[in-house]
Amino acid sequence: MATPLPPFPDQGLRRVAHDAEDEHLPVWLRLMVRLAHARGGHVEVEAEHGYAGRLVAADGHSHFFKGTVFDINGAGAAALARDKDYAARFLAAAGLRVPHGLLVHAPRRRAALHLKNPGVAARLADTRAAETFARAVGYPVFVKPNEGSEGEGVSRAGDPAALDAALDQLFTLHDRVLVQRAEAGEDFRAIVLDGRVLAVFRRQPFRVTGDGKSPLSVLVASAVAGLGGGGKGTRINADDPRILGHLAASGRAPESVPADGEEVELLPNANLSTGGRAFDVTASVAPAFAGAASQAARALGLRFAGVDLIATGPDDPAPVVLEVNAGPGLSYFHRLGAREAETVERIYEGLVDALLS
Repeated sequence: MATPLPPFPDQGLRRVAHDAEDEHLPVWLRLMVRLAHARGGHVEVEAEHGYAGRLVAADGHSHFFKGTVFDINGAGAAALARDKDYAARFLAAAGLRVPHGLLVHAPRRRAALHLKNPGVAARLADTRAAETFARAVGYPVFVKPNEGSEGEGVSRAGDPAALDAALDQLFTLHDRVLVQRAEAGEDFRAIVLDGRVLAVFRRQPFRVTGDGKSPLSVLVASAVAGLGGGGKGTRINADDPRILGHLAASGRAPESVPADGEEVELLPNANLSTGGRAFDVTASVAPAFAGAASQAARALGLRFAGVDLIATGPDDPAPVVLEVNAGPGLSYFHRLGAREAETVERIYEGLVDALLS
């Protein structure tokens, strides 16, 4: 007798109702569904997870997406933007300021390549080259996966020991790791569509405020627990080694008690998915700042992009371009308040119109 097959997950596509109020649907998908319906189209997603799908226009033409990555950008341009080292080279060639960086290769990658092409393998930077680079540009340096996103795996190393530890940890998961000189200034995310800067947000790293009584361990645990509210989701835990390392680098320990009202920064990067905060500064952006963001997207061949910059402020005429995201998520910005929600909805309205044009 044949063994019965196990149940398979739902296959195929399902149409998302335009009036669905499913709180589990991400903000961007709810907006896309509503906007598509208003234009005579609809959205279909794969049945099991609802993460990938297509926007079907009134004329039947399909526009595909996976998460917040839409086919408004070419595959080659999106792949180039995803590779931080290659992207920085194209941005620099366009005359934009970028951090000095070094692409470092995991031992297993160099060993595997040595079997195929020893000459190329010998030229790949290793941990020793990273140490030499860091001494040349000066500590601290940032260490990050070359193709990571949402701040995952990003740390700041203040000395050779911290650099070696960060590289060893990332090499367990990544073949290529980028070491970059730390640039002074504030962190900004600009949203660009077809050369126009639609919004700019200033971002702050994850931090807690002391009450004069509670140790950092308690404050951090409470803050991390609060990040998951409202379906927000996070990529950080209270015992994340990056938090512990960042506190240690600033002379603090989990048992340290900050003064009442004292703010303590917990991470070096300002990604919202790791607890960062954001503020809409679009109205304060100077033309030169916006021009740099627009030029960054154009340099990588992207119509729609999130451009991350370091600058003294939104009026800085020469910001440093950290990286460019071909599929920027805007759900965190949508939750900031009514005005920010309207801004995000206008961005998606422009995106849908650009897709359908």
